[in-house]
Amino acid sequence: MGAHADRRIGARCVSHVGMTVSNLGRSVSFYEELGFRVRFQADQPTWSRVGMTLDGDGMLLELFSPHHPPAIGRSLDVLYPVEYGRPKIALTVADIEAAYEKVVAIGFLTLGPIEATPVSRLFFVLDPDRTPIQLHSFRDGQARVSELFVGDDARQTVGDIVNGTAAT
Repeated sequence: MGAHADRRIGARCVSHVGMTVSNLGRSVSFYEELGFRVRFQADQPTWSRVGMTLDGDGMLLELFSPHHPPAIGRSLDVLYPVEYGRPKIALTVADIEAAYEKVVAIGFLTLGPIEATPVSRLFFVLDPDRTPIQLHSFRDGQARVSELFVGDDARQTVGDIVNGTAAT
């Protein structure tokens, strides 16, 4: 193990687990029954997503659902590169450019270049079983995506954060 220490990507923590679902409302209800609370919802013309957490746990479950399902075997888009039900694992890194360079140097399969969102920069790499692993760094240094959604009444939209109207 020690021989590979200089090649390590440097993940800080597991930020969140994301899953593509066929029916967002049904899935939200299911996870609410398990004790999860909605922390944010984001709606776009072609997709919607909901972030949920368990009380006292910083790990976020992200449910993503396209409004028009893709053809079987087709990717949804670069941010959600799998069909229904298959999770992604998101890892936070301190330096996204350095992580990308190391991943490429190691020879891991990436799903594209670094992409930018309003709150982070990210890219995907596939593990040996083709599970998508999202590596990202937040613009404001957060470790987990749940840190973007704070307070007791944290049912916010991504727009709240981008527009600076999120609760602090």
